[in-house]
Amino acid sequence: MKKIAVIYAVMMGIFLGCSTDTSDTENPNNDSETSNITLYNAYGNSQQLLVHGRTVKEEESVSTSDSGYSNVWNAINFFHNDEIPNKNVFLWIDNKRYETKSDSEGYFAFDINTSKSLNMGYKNINVQIENNLHIHHAKATIISDTKMVGIISDIDDTVIVSDVTNKTELILNTFWKNYKQREVVPTMVERFQEILAKNPPASPSRLFFISGSPKQLYTPIEKFLSYNHFPEHVLILKQIHGDNKDSLFNQIAYKTSKIERLIALYPQMQWVMFGDSGESDLAVYGSIKEKYPSNVKAYYIRDVDSGVIEQIE
Repeated sequence: MKKIAVIYAVMMGIFLGCSTDTSDTENPNNDSETSNITLYNAYGNSQQLLVHGRTVKEEESVSTSDSGYSNVWNAINFFHNDEIPNKNVFLWIDNKRYETKSDSEGYFAFDINTSKSLNMGYKNINVQIENNLHIHHAKATIISDTKMVGIISDIDDTVIVSDVTNKTELILNTFWKNYKQREVVPTMVERFQEILAKNPPASPSRLFFISGSPKQLYTPIEKFLSYNHFPEHVLILKQIHGDNKDSLFNQIAYKTSKIERLIALYPQMQWVMFGDSGESDLAVYGSIKEKYPSNVKAYYIRDVDSGVIEQIE
């Protein structure tokens, strides 16, 4: 009965969250301090900066003692953000302002080619919605075009136990537990730390997570990674609605396009990739390795049944 109730509530929550207009139509010049901006990622090289985000409400806190039903309710709320659609969004970097526009679901994206070379490191950026008093302060990961080691990793069943092959268990793991209660895959933090330690000290992290999870789950995933002490990283998730939707069901096309963009952005990077046997990682990584043999050092696949992590190449 619990499984049926949870699955029904989650599916209804996702459906309503993706189809209901919850924008602020009564006050189009909303300058409420309760409005916020979630930046899904901010990264680039010395000449190009990519920043993606969405307007959201303030978030609820969670604890290890929260009940499953409380977690379901909080998780569903991630699909009911009060977005601010069709608004100008401003980004400042080095005192220069850039402008874009949020779409009908509040999503926005900057793809900036800078005239001034960006230094490698964590670059301060500021983002603000027009007529909104809140300024979002963040750091963008800037990586120079030098030969170093980078990591591309999946999330579900690669670093967090999700049971993707069992859709009922996947929903229960995702929604019945909060990020403090989720199970981390053993040794993954240490593996990533060991690989990244081969790069010069004090350089920005070259860890990129690419997952088919929707962007609405960005906050609990990001908090899980932080809570379990994963290295600094960039988190790339799937946009399932709005103007620039990713492929909803074709995981191979989705992941391939995201990985190829990273390879193009950092052509000198030597990538080590991690995935699992649950879905399409083996096919994607094998294809990428064959197409870009000089860019991929190796890839690893975790067997979801045995938990064994095997190096394929």
